Amino acid sequence: MAKPSFREFDYRLRPAKRVERKMLCEAFRRLSFFDPVENYRYIGFGSTTFADFSLIHKTLAITDMISIEIRTHYEARFEFNRPFQCIQMKYGSSSTVLPELTWDRRVIVWLDYEGHLTDSDLRDVAYIVMNAASGSMLVVSLNVGRYKLSQTRLKKLGLQEARLEKLKEDVGSDKVPGDILGEDLEGWDMAHTFRRLIMNEIDQVLRDGNGLRSDEHKVKFQPLFNFHYSDQAKMLTVGGVLCEKRDEAVLQQCQFESLDFVSTDATPYKIEIPVLTPREQSYLDKKLPQGAIQEAIEKVGLTEREIQNYARVYRYCPMFVEVELS
Repeated sequence: MAKPSFREFDYRLRPAKRVERKMLCEAFRRLSFFDPVENYRYIGFGSTTFADFSLIHKTLAITDMISIEIRTHYEARFEFNRPFQCIQMKYGSSSTVLPELTWDRRVIVWLDYEGHLTDSDLRDVAYIVMNAASGSMLVVSLNVGRYKLSQTRLKKLGLQEARLEKLKEDVGSDKVPGDILGEDLEGWDMAHTFRRLIMNEIDQVLRDGNGLRSDEHKVKFQPLFNFHYSDQAKMLTVGGVLCEKRDEAVLQQCQFESLDFVSTDATPYKIEIPVLTPREQSYLDKKLPQGAIQEAIEKVGLTEREIQNYARVYRYCPMFVEVELS
């Protein structure tokens, strides 16, 4: 097994990831029309920083929390870094742990995977869609950086065919539509392809399940998130809410579409944060939300695109400072 990413870099220092977490929390809060959000269960992968757990617990007051950790030989580190007693630790793969949980309450599940899409990931998605209650939220994050392909595979197949073969190997040939090509696994096109495969899996599970349900209990999946961003790696986050037909009026009350980062189709919301000094960031904050782009261009020296990218996400942006603790 490859070295875990938490030994490579500190997740707390990834600004786009931090912005994404805060955006998701703002959306999660709107689930309160289904049920007070503090009554939800949160399921995720805490790793050693538990960054999402800390934010969700502090901002949403959720106390029923489960962290799934596949790397059991790091158990001591996970236990030591667990920030709150209300976080239950479950060790094993998500495909093993998820079926062991009870599904008698609404859940927010964030499957924040480190790698590319696999058949195991799709099985996790399918299991949650089959078992989560109406009003539950499912979010999936994946690495969409380029595949690492062996020279042997490249020489035998060529780059594009090698990429396509790797995808079929990872997710199963039956999951890959015939019109997907190797070119669809290059750059951000890989994110579009992975999202398509996830949505296909969800649609298939719902078609199968809804055939056995009464009309009012038929379930739909409302897409809400399609984030593209790059800190150390290109990442995709997709997600949405599961809703029975009888709860569609409640879903409308949530007004997710009023959040400017929500995407209900294949159009990505790109989190692009310019590198700013604390003084530049503070200056722009004072000018927003209306902004004075031309003034900032002349006074600060930033480009119009940099200012606009920051203006889109400034409410969620961290400001990093150095603090010495004695």
